[in-house]
Amino acid sequence: MERRKFVIGLGALASGAAAATGTGAMSQFNSGDRAIEIETVGDASAYIALQRPSIDTGDEDPNGGLSDNGDTRNGNFVEYDGDKLTLDFTSDNPTSARSGDPEQGNSLGGDGVNPDSTYWFDGTFDIMNLSNNSGSGVGEVDVWINESIDGVTFYTGSSPGNRTRLNKANAKQLSPGQAVGVGVKIDQSDLSGDDVDESFQVVAEEQGNGL
Repeated sequence: MERRKFVIGLGALASGAAAATGTGAMSQFNSGDRAIEIETVGDASAYIALQRPSIDTGDEDPNGGLSDNGDTRNGNFVEYDGDKLTLDFTSDNPTSARSGDPEQGNSLGGDGVNPDSTYWFDGTFDIMNLSNNSGSGVGEVDVWINESIDGVTFYTGSSPGNRTRLNKANAKQLSPGQAVGVGVKIDQSDLSGDDVDESFQVVAEEQGNGL
């Protein structure tokens, strides 16, 4: 009720002296100091987490995820360099399906990909939405990967016929707490050389709220 009286009073004043009074808008404001706290954490536990797929060992894996469920060992290709996820398919990271520990190499592991070969590494890492959930769809994001690496494709799915490239056109929607497993296809004949050192970006965007 008080708000209505105030608005009517402004209208009466404006009708008699509009040219002299202006709009009544603020000219300047300073709130004084306010606090902001930000913590930098590793990829495995950030709001948009990039995680090694979980290995079903019965123990909690702080770098674990959802897509692997112990069925594969492709998480062995995941390393963390300064807490940033890195994918290593070189002789520096020998790996084997017989290895149960994604942080350890294996003497039986290979050193790289074959000439003129094509590999599909299903569920190599997870993208997990760890943002806050306040209900009514808040916190849902679309995720995809930006890359321009000759011979390399990131995809979802884990069998012939259902593997789909994970780009903006095929973005996956994740609610808080959900994850998507990301596979890596390597077509050696299209690689830029025998040794490749490139980068890619994981993007998460609230629907209709892109910059």
